[in-house]
Amino acid sequence: MVEINDRLEISVVDQTFRFMPKEPPTFDQALTLPGARKVGEEVTITRTDPWATLVFEKTGGIVVFGISRSEVAKLTVRESLLRLGLPEDGISMEKGPMVMKFTTGRAVISSVATNRISEVKSIDSLGAVEISATRFGGVILIFPSGKGFAIGMRSKRIGELAIRTYLEILEQEGALA
Repeated sequence: MVEINDRLEISVVDQTFRFMPKEPPTFDQALTLPGARKVGEEVTITRTDPWATLVFEKTGGIVVFGISRSEVAKLTVRESLLRLGLPEDGISMEKGPMVMKFTTGRAVISSVATNRISEVKSIDSLGAVEISATRFGGVILIFPSGKGFAIGMRSKRIGELAIRTYLEILEQEGALA
């Protein structure tokens, strides 16, 4: 029998961050940034280097997604503030949910997983099984190939623990080949 952790590869794909500058930009100021677009009550900017999307909220917050490292996300916000002539110091940050991808190195038998584990349901439109990992604060999607995503986890460690826990359950129930 192959140990689950022997072939398991996990990485963070995306993390959401919200920054609150000491002096937040106004709606009109945010619209002057390169690539800025008005979307409803917010201003969005899609960057390519590094790839990220910034959302300037009406409340003054700046949400960044598409980046997995907080330091890089903060640098993109600081750059925007500097372009606007606003102070870059005193920025507070909140981490939001993340998206993680993983590969088990094992095939998943969907019918066995859905029949034996109450938290698992089949998502036919995706060809995957969805695990309601509510005790970890998220959802895990696993495809028959053994590749999957953990969505909504609040930290990398929690996400890794959730993935390992449910893979062990799938193994115990005979749903991994």
